[in-house]
Amino acid sequence: MVSLYHSEQATPCPDLFNLTAYVLNAGDKIPQKTALEIIDTDGSVETWTFQALTQAIRGTATGLLSLGLKPQDRILMRLGNTIDFPITFLAAISVGLIPVPSPAQWTQKEVDHAVSLISPAAILLDHELAGPSQYDGQIIGQATLATLRSMAPCDYDQGDPNRLAYIVFTSGTLGQPRAVMHAHRAIWARRMMMKDWYNLKPSDRLLHAGGLNWTFTLGTGLLDPWSKGATAL
Repeated sequence: MVSLYHSEQATPCPDLFNLTAYVLNAGDKIPQKTALEIIDTDGSVETWTFQALTQAIRGTATGLLSLGLKPQDRILMRLGNTIDFPITFLAAISVGLIPVPSPAQWTQKEVDHAVSLISPAAILLDHELAGPSQYDGQIIGQATLATLRSMAPCDYDQGDPNRLAYIVFTSGTLGQPRAVMHAHRAIWARRMMMKDWYNLKPSDRLLHAGGLNWTFTLGTGLLDPWSKGATAL
């Protein structure tokens, strides 16, 4: 069997790095270009430019800190298939908070299990989704999140690329969701995949049919194209 492999050394991740800053950097140069089109089942389209998206993310980051959250605090995301999901995910990471996305289909029992594992400082809650049976921390609803978008843009929390950026849950091998930690450099590692798997370019429009609150959509459908200045559909 013949194998193909790369013999050259990959470019190392910068010593000071922030996942969100990296994802939004390409869009800063093309602020009026469409970053995202959310196409609903009725044919309606919600459009976001890179400028609007960046403002919403960095404003929300400032707002989360103003609510008393501190860097390294963990935030459980119980958000549905709306723009709130990628905005708050990237907002949290931009200022050193640790977002923890969760499947919309989770039951209250699964939410309780996650809360017991990660001890979140806050839960971002779409009230149409299951929440915890008992929780003493801060619960932030979508109405509050929407008001944060227009706040002054945050400064990025730059640091060691190996530090924790976010946590996702797998289905687990024993029937219980398992928490998996991801470093800021996880987005840097996707560069090889974007080049060698699908040769993603800034002129591309990438359609992904998954829900925004699915981590596969988040990576392949949103973060990859935005990192290149491409449009996500």
